[in-house]
Amino acid sequence: MKKNIEYFPDLGFGLGLRIPHYSHIFEHLPSVDWFEIISENFMDTDGKAKRNLARIREHYPIVMHGIALSIGTIDPLNSEYLQKLKKLADFAKPSWISDHLCWTGIAHKNSHDLLPVPYTEEALKHIVSRIKQVQDFLERPIALENPSTYLEFKTSHIPEAEFIARMVEDSGCHLLLDVNNVYVSCYNHRLDAKAYLDVLPMDKVIQIHLSGHTNYGTHIIDTHDDHVVDEVWALYKYTIHKAGRTLNTMVEWDDKVPAWDVLYAELSKAKFAAADAKNYAPLPELLGDKPCYVANIDTTLAEDQSRMQKAIFMGTSFDSEPHTWIKAKETFIPSDQLAVYVNAYRSRLYEVTAEDYPVLKTYLGESAFNHLIKDFVNSVQSEYFNIGRYTSSLPSFLARHSVSDNFSLELAALEQALSQVHDADETLPLELTHLVGITAEDLMEFVLVPRKALQLFSFYYPVNNYYVAVKENKSLPLLGLTQTFLVVFRHDDVVWRMELAENEYWLLTKLFQGVPLGQALDDLQSERGLSEDALSSHLSEWFSRWLRNGLLAYNEYRNESSLRSIA
Repeated sequence: MKKNIEYFPDLGFGLGLRIPHYSHIFEHLPSVDWFEIISENFMDTDGKAKRNLARIREHYPIVMHGIALSIGTIDPLNSEYLQKLKKLADFAKPSWISDHLCWTGIAHKNSHDLLPVPYTEEALKHIVSRIKQVQDFLERPIALENPSTYLEFKTSHIPEAEFIARMVEDSGCHLLLDVNNVYVSCYNHRLDAKAYLDVLPMDKVIQIHLSGHTNYGTHIIDTHDDHVVDEVWALYKYTIHKAGRTLNTMVEWDDKVPAWDVLYAELSKAKFAAADAKNYAPLPELLGDKPCYVANIDTTLAEDQSRMQKAIFMGTSFDSEPHTWIKAKETFIPSDQLAVYVNAYRSRLYEVTAEDYPVLKTYLGESAFNHLIKDFVNSVQSEYFNIGRYTSSLPSFLARHSVSDNFSLELAALEQALSQVHDADETLPLELTHLVGITAEDLMEFVLVPRKALQLFSFYYPVNNYYVAVKENKSLPLLGLTQTFLVVFRHDDVVWRMELAENEYWLLTKLFQGVPLGQALDDLQSERGLSEDALSSHLSEWFSRWLRNGLLAYNEYRNESSLRSIA
């Protein structure tokens, strides 16, 4: 590590930055000490998300918290991911960067879940080595978060808290202590929560997470969708008491996100609890009446991860014999422990896909749509660290599926474009002021190129009319063959759909293939049998509309030296 910055600022009490609260934050600049962002939400986009982050950064310190570093996987470190992470850090200037003690997938696949690692000497050595590589690349220490887990590997022979403490000491990393995760894991595995916390190196804790969960009786799922429970508040107070200082603390609320006032009230509870840390009792008693476990199988890290991933991806079609590698619990059998991960994988991918294709769902009907998405999730494994990219594969899968027809394919293509155009690179639009002094003859030699956040479509059906009707709850149009032309683009951070005339579409297609304007006009006349007068009568109108709506790019302009400088 080139710069080992041991000092982390005392920021105070923060919140996770979530989209439903943006408008309130921008309007009121509430009294919050700092915000935590999910790194992946900003790494793979140059759209509105980045500009919103820049606005937040002007008023609040930022910390970055990732979910896809996959520090525990047997795969090599993802160089593309690390480069994008470092680029985001250069942009956001975070007070620190954190991720999770977990793995997310192997063989270039991603479960989009925080999967547990076996606590073995092999795994510890492997993870420590990878942490050092990451810290060297980022030129700063990172913090890793203790996990919430729903199964224990039989091969594990190091207690979880001891594993974390050794990992921190051997790697030089720091600890993001999620107190709710401590409670969840100790409840699920019947561990002593106080003893767990006593083992951790409190001097290496740079941040606390607090959140809610869902208790199913036999086990708890870390859902981040409710208030912090009393038992977690007690553990938080004990943590602050044990640390001897008020640690940077934030509240996570990621699902069923409440109104701002509800979330802010939860943060106020954290401030009160920290101030009252000495009165931490009583602590939850979770330790089960069981003998100390001694690992009775010896499997490699690669074997453990391969078997678990295969079980998650294949679901009920594969019997991994969970009783042979997962520790049994009195009321939570191995197959049920594994099912938490199997079901979460499918539920997560179903939700994100359904969210991107709501109009397709209306067209197919709920039953056929559910059948499609179920088959899609079971057949197509994600290779992206950004879960939003997974859904882009649905149109090609739909083309091979029994529920598809030509209209559904065109509708899926439109919704896919609308969901992805948000994240395309930003490009400066070409404006009339850029063309001052340019003659008509010169303009005919120019190559016009599109903004990067733009797609052209030629449909055989009235797809856009159907989309509008569903979105605006209007009567659905007839779906007979009616060729339509559309451009989908982002301008001023708003996604637009604009219908095009047929010849306008074909001219833009030519231009965007790199054909100079004059040549494109000549080609259009010869290929479509148009007279020069007929085409020229529309050209001024089209060109004005393209500039007015920001369809053309300035900084991608291939004859930029011929344009007036805007400097």
